[in-house]
Amino acid sequence: MGKVERMGSGIERMRDLMREAGLKEPVFEMDAFFRVTFYRDPRYSLKADRFQKAGKKDGETGEKILREGVEKGVEKLTLTRQKIISHMQKNKYISAKELSVLVGISHRKIQENISWLKEQGLIKRIGPDKGGYWEIVDG
Repeated sequence: MGKVERMGSGIERMRDLMREAGLKEPVFEMDAFFRVTFYRDPRYSLKADRFQKAGKKDGETGEKILREGVEKGVEKLTLTRQKIISHMQKNKYISAKELSVLVGISHRKIQENISWLKEQGLIKRIGPDKGGYWEIVDG
């Protein structure tokens, strides 16, 4: 069996697996390069991350926390601040350095945004810089 035949059967198998999982079929493109586009379940998109569970005992969502922040008179959160809160919800032990890489802004700007979020009462640090963790304040 040649490479092209094996690749063709692999492509069909991948399409079958994606369909079985209830996902949109992947798109295979072959020109000077070979590209594959996979589509994931919309519940796992980056946009949805902001609104997934915040890890609270009562099941409060990140969306509710952001909405309450606005209701408390806090100006609308920027996308950067929403990303910071989202990453803190996913990993309460995340460092400012890690946030800088994930959010794509300088360490100094991360620190400024964290300070603002603390001043607004939306987040607080529990414990020391090393070994402590972030808590999203639910009002």
